[in-house]
This record gives sequence, C-alpha cells and structure tokens, in this order.
Amino acid sequence: RVISVQTWHSALHDQGLTELQSGKNAAAEQTLQKALRDEARHWIQREILASLVRCSVRQRDWSGAGTRFLKIVGQDPRSPHWNVAPLVWAPQQLGDGEKTMGRGWMNDGNAATRLLAASWLLLDPVYRESAGRKLNELARDSNSVVASLARCQQWRLRLGPELSEIELAKWRTEIRRLPKMLRAGPQYLLGRGLLQRQELSAGVGELMWLPTVYLENEDLTARAMSDAGQALSKLGRTREAITVYDDLLTRYPWSHWAAEAREARSVLSHSGNSGEN
Repeated sequence: RVISVQTWHSALHDQGLTELQSGKNAAAEQTLQKALRDEARHWIQREILASLVRCSVRQRDWSGAGTRFLKIVGQDPRSPHWNVAPLVWAPQQLGDGEKTMGRGWMNDGNAATRLLAASWLLLDPVYRESAGRKLNELARDSNSVVASLARCQQWRLRLGPELSEIELAKWRTEIRRLPKMLRAGPQYLLGRGLLQRQELSAGVGELMWLPTVYLENEDLTARAMSDAGQALSKLGRTREAITVYDDLLTRYPWSHWAAEAREARSVLSHSGNSGEN
C-alpha cells in the first residue's frame, strides 16, 4: 500500500510558493521562473508552471497565463492542473493582445488550445458565433475534461435570457458529475443564474461554495465573494455581507475585487444598519 508520497522541492521553488502565498506576485513569478530553469523533473516543471499560471492570472496577464497553461496540458492532456485553466467564466475585459492570440488559437490542432480561444472570444461581438460553434464541437471531444468544460462554457450564453428552474436544475446535476477540480467555474455560473432570477439567498448559497470548497480558481473565488456580499447587502443581511467582505480582503488582498469589497464594506459599516441581523 502506498501510504504517502513526499516530493522534494528546490529552495527556489519553496521560496516562490511562500511569496505567492504572501501575495507577492511579481516576486513569486521571478523566483518560480528561476526554479523552473533549474528543475529537471517534468512533473515538477508542470507544478511550477501551474503556480506561474496563478501569478499571471493574479496580475491579469491572460496571455502569459494561457501560454503557460498550454505548456502543461501539451505534455499531459488530462493534467491534474486543469484547475488553474485560465478560462473566462465571468465578464472579463481582455486586451487586444489576448483577443489576437485567441483568434490565432481558434483552429489549433490541440483541443485545449481551441477551448481557451473559444472561452476568451465567446462574448466578443465579432467572434461570438464562431466561438460558440467551436464550443459545440469541443463538447463532443474525446478528452472528457475538454468536453465537460466546453459544455459548461456554453452556459455563459444563457446569462441574460430568462433562465428556468428546470435549466438550473440541469446545471446543478451536471456540476455534480464533474470532478471536484473542474467545478469552480460552472458553480459560479449556477450562482449567477440564481441571482439573475432574483433568488438572492439561494444564489449566495451557491456562490459561497467557491470560497469554502472549490478554492482552486482564486480570481473567480474573489469575484464570487464580492457578488455574494452585494446580494447579502440587498437582502439587508448587513453583518453577513461585512463578514464576507472581510474574508475576501484577508484572503485575496491582491485581487481586483478587493478594492470593491473595501469600498462596499466601508459604506455598510458606516450605515445605520450595520448592527442588524
């Protein structure tokens, strides 16, 4: 029986992980790049690349995140690092460079590359239709990870039009069939779908699965917490909203959503209702 496995990390690798944990993203990126150059083991190289993807996403460098992630799945298409895939699950402002890169990837021979491209361009007014068709193709891909994520990416097109309870129930069932490491993005869409139906309390419950269970996608988790805090505020559950915002600020101070959380928390804490509920 295999009781446990311990993997030796270089000093630079451990230093980079410590810097990443502390939110020193630029420093962590430099340290991890040095560790990657010195590392000979392929599986540890992929582990370092996964941490570098996190650095890129934290710094909103989608091009860097995509390029690094594709190196991982190029070596191992069913990699355990799919949990850091830089797919777009919420409205995201991508730069011209990312859009150009996505267009170049749309017809790549690698399914993971096409999935990233379709995800990035799905809401682009020019490439929306071609990205949607690409997701339809990928939903039948032989790689079950790619196929599952492609099906869930298509849900993004349903946010805006009226969503039925039956459709959301289907989403919930599909999420339960996914491996845990793939659930964060689809779970976020389920929460947003409930908020869209003005089922705020239920939506908060679904969104809070990200910071409690599906922690892998850090930027999306921070956004889910921000959305949950706003919904709680609308429900008049001010103390709970402040608690969520405090947790966001503690765990993800580097996040784009931390600034919004700080402002929203300040407003709530100075309102006359901050002691209620």
